[in-house]
Amino acid sequence: MAKGGPAVAVIFYDDAPGGTARNISTGLRTIGGIGVEEISEKNTPFGQAFDSNTPVGVQTMADNTMGGDFDTTATTGTHAVFGTPDSDPNGGTRTLTVRPLGTGSGLPQFDIETRNLGYTVLLKTGALTQFQAKIAQAGAGVWSTQ
Repeated sequence: MAKGGPAVAVIFYDDAPGGTARNISTGLRTIGGIGVEEISEKNTPFGQAFDSNTPVGVQTMADNTMGGDFDTTATTGTHAVFGTPDSDPNGGTRTLTVRPLGTGSGLPQFDIETRNLGYTVLLKTGALTQFQAKIAQAGAGVWSTQ
């Protein structure tokens, strides 16, 4: 069984809706939990002592916040990739790809369609300038192998 940590994660994110996938791994320091869950509805009949939940056939990923080093490198820096939140309701989506164990045959990979909801630059005296971005699910998410 392979074990990994953040040092081997590879993360790609489109630089615009329908844009080019950019490797943001080197500028990223934190990323929220990645995965999908089934939405269910409480469906407890009268007289039952315990709750019962029934899947409704829809999956979701919680909004995700990620952050790291503020980088103004043209086209590939974190500012270029996340700096403009998605505002067109009819616009395309951005693909987030997470490879938690790096790149290699048979390793897990998570892909999900998202929208960039917001971007914040974080300033602190005596520390590196950081950024934080918030993304939300906008389409299918799936675990697969590379």
